[in-house]
Amino acid sequence: MPKIIDDYTIFQKSIQKLIEKGYAGATTKTIAAEVGISEVTLFRRYGNKSELIKRAVKSAVETSAFNSASSFTGDVEADLLRVVIAYQELADRGGRFLPALIAEIPRYPELSDLLETPYDMVNKIGKLIVVYQNKGILKQEHPVHAVAGLLGPLNIASMIQQVPTKQSFPPFDPKTHVRHYLSGRVISESRQTQGLG
Repeated sequence: MPKIIDDYTIFQKSIQKLIEKGYAGATTKTIAAEVGISEVTLFRRYGNKSELIKRAVKSAVETSAFNSASSFTGDVEADLLRVVIAYQELADRGGRFLPALIAEIPRYPELSDLLETPYDMVNKIGKLIVVYQNKGILKQEHPVHAVAGLLGPLNIASMIQQVPTKQSFPPFDPKTHVRHYLSGRVISESRQTQGLG
């Protein structure tokens, strides 16, 4: 009787191998062996390696709290804090996966559509920020730049924490980060009420 392995396990092993060995080194043969199934079974399920990796990326996002994190409640600080915490949890789970994947795209053009899922994440957060801009709560700026300002420091912190070093990296405090982010972007209460935002 053939061994039945769930998609989640295969996706996790695929991500792990990509981080360890890069796209070329993370062969379907090594992924299949790691999971304990045949390479033929892997091909039957996913078609090819790029499709497997694409589905692994999508699964990582879908199984995180991220999709529900970018909803509007009217409390800008709470909403952005929820986004930052969900993104941080995703980064902690995926670690170096996204940077490793992005580094591989110039060498393997078949991976370019793998960025659709991260772009979807950026767009969801951008739409949330635009709602607050349209309500006169946040200053106007391009939503992609606003998202980069919000999540960029988390990416840097995550990458630095992955590198073994003699110096310890201080823990990232999401509440402080969101407050600092908002301090340069929130329109003052008096300007909001006067409609001068």
